[in-house]
Amino acid sequence: MTTVDLLDVAGSAAPPRTNGELAFDAPWQQRAFGLTMALADSGVITWESFRRQLISRIAEDESRPYWQSWTCALEDVLASTGLLVGADIEAHEELLARREAGHDHRRA
Repeated sequence: MTTVDLLDVAGSAAPPRTNGELAFDAPWQQRAFGLTMALADSGVITWESFRRQLISRIAEDESRPYWQSWTCALEDVLASTGLLVGADIEAHEELLARREAGHDHRRA
């Protein structure tokens, strides 16, 4: 069984679906999903800790788009493991925000 098999199909943690398939509106959402699944499958994070944090982030602001809550939860879990430092995330976000529109976000 893979982590994908553990995804909620109902409830607040259930990802959006269209015709039974996961629904993504933008490539970054697919990348965030894939990264999370890979981290959980490899044991870097536990699916249950991520799921709990996702539910918490959704409850914190139900108007926030689902995939934004997903990335917030992923940042939280990675920060709790020491793999990410909040100040580093903020510095990188600021750097990307200063770049001109249309640039390649994969290259800082």
